[in-house]
Amino acid sequence: MEEDPSRPFLVLGNIVQDLGYVNPSAFRIVECSSKAAYGCGPNGDAIVRGLELFVRLGGEDDPYSPTLCISAADEVFRLVGLEIDGCRVKVYGRFLRLYGHICTVDGDVMVVRVSFVAIFGPADFRKYYLVYDSAAASLSLLPSMPPCCRPVCTEVPLKVMAEGKYSLSLMAERSVSPSAKYTDPVLCLWSPPPPSPDDKRRDYSKRAWELKARVRVNAVIADELFLARVPFLLKGNAVWGYLAQGILYCDRNDLVDDGTEPVDFKHVMLPSECRATDDSADFDLHQSPAYRTMGCVRDCVWFVLIEPSFTFPGDTTVKVWTLDLLSVEEEKKWNLHKEFNMQRVWELEVFKAQGLPEAVPKFPFFRQQALYMLQPEPYTGGIAYARLVCIDLSSSCEVVSLLSNRLAMPLMERPVFVDPVFFDPHPLHTAIC
Repeated sequence: MEEDPSRPFLVLGNIVQDLGYVNPSAFRIVECSSKAAYGCGPNGDAIVRGLELFVRLGGEDDPYSPTLCISAADEVFRLVGLEIDGCRVKVYGRFLRLYGHICTVDGDVMVVRVSFVAIFGPADFRKYYLVYDSAAASLSLLPSMPPCCRPVCTEVPLKVMAEGKYSLSLMAERSVSPSAKYTDPVLCLWSPPPPSPDDKRRDYSKRAWELKARVRVNAVIADELFLARVPFLLKGNAVWGYLAQGILYCDRNDLVDDGTEPVDFKHVMLPSECRATDDSADFDLHQSPAYRTMGCVRDCVWFVLIEPSFTFPGDTTVKVWTLDLLSVEEEKKWNLHKEFNMQRVWELEVFKAQGLPEAVPKFPFFRQQALYMLQPEPYTGGIAYARLVCIDLSSSCEVVSLLSNRLAMPLMERPVFVDPVFFDPHPLHTAIC
């Protein structure tokens, strides 16, 4: 699809609000032609039928940013409330509220983590993954984890393509017995059923997470300490990026094949100057997606690091590192691809001509060989605004362009980028659930 040069993608906040807390007239329903639950118990299908996604796309004359919301029918709250055990009911009751977070968007697939939380307490009573496939106009409900498992490294599923279909993958630990600790490392995999399942041995209507044995990574990066925020694919590798430490990676085919051999994970640490330790005074800054990100650009891993200077914003430094995972060298090394400070960018004529704000940039994002960042405008109360700036990293000097007029900074912990037509109704999908 061709990109609109003035608006190449939508910028959403990752927080998914309950539609009941916003003005619903500004939103339209996200159309679905099919809904199904997998491994969510006897009430799963009724729960997913009662869930709806709504979107506000905004526009140049809309003061608000694109936003995703969710709503649940009263019957959904009743059914989930009935599943709460008696001990918790005595403490928190059965009154629930709903919220969600966009975990990832990859191609036509968006994964939202949905939580039902006690109104009168902090407890998460039920967690699910809601998978929206815009190409199939389908909505799938999955449990957050299989029984007796807990996630490790990340709760963000990785989408893996193989033989024309996709799977979602999560790292987990499985308890080998009710009294044992989580000592059995596994990978959790889920694939949507084909339109007409040809494998009669499997009950696709009930199939949820399948478990696959995996190996532990070595002691340099323990599972419990490696918090991967950015999973992605690079050629034949599946990569999990921890913005404060480094990456884990493995062969993509090993994740989804039917073999019984464990998956072999390898790791590469970040350059020493970019790593954080538990006792680092700025540890939270080192793992924050506001100032760091990773991604696949062509055949390399790219890692961008914004070193903010809040006292003198012009001294803020931006560094871009690259890592060639496909090299034949056994020891993989990061290379510094580009480094510049923001004062140098601000002095460019295009920056001055557009009247862009001279502020510490936030939320870097890669697309091809371009680095996008949000330049916050000075806050004057009310809605916070930013400008979307693009820096071409393929040239020897900084080439800056303005890709949007003003963007309202959405409610978010991190931005999510989707194609402008992601939520558009597909011409082949006319039936609405």
